Amino acid sequence: MDEKEKQKKPSIDKIQEEIKQRSERMVNLFNTIIDTDISDFPVPPFTKWLNGKIKSATRGIVEIELDVRPEMANPTKLLHGGMQSAILDDIIGMTCATLGYEGFLITIDFHIDFLGKARVGDKVRAKAEIVREGKRIVHAKADLFNSDGKKIATASSNLLQTSYKPDYVKAIDKS
Repeated sequence: MDEKEKQKKPSIDKIQEEIKQRSERMVNLFNTIIDTDISDFPVPPFTKWLNGKIKSATRGIVEIELDVRPEMANPTKLLHGGMQSAILDDIIGMTCATLGYEGFLITIDFHIDFLGKARVGDKVRAKAEIVREGKRIVHAKADLFNSDGKKIATASSNLLQTSYKPDYVKAIDKS
């Protein structure tokens, strides 16, 4: 690699510093919107539809709370298993956003165990945590709790870092 190419290519230290700063900005943003409506934030439509409220956020750990609405239920008025999966996948994605990577992390593997139930009208709480960060693959776990604090689902996921720069990263990079 000649000198010109070296100058064009950012150093590992510079990239790591950008990731650290982006992570700090994302965590700070999450912390400014704790317990508020996130619909003004550039999140996917499904995340807006879930209408969850961030309860806490640090790098690699996010916790949300949301109400179980009738449209989230199965015929027995319990939180649908597909909704439980979607909630946990979504919070894992939010947690990945706190890592500060420029590229979107896409789910390549997802496993869930259903352990209990939540009813329409209940508040559920989800907490996700990053277990391991590799060069391109991130491993995460998440748990869903009913209003009594009982764990009703647990999930794990592997996510692949892509080159796609999502809107929330573009917004954070402008700040």
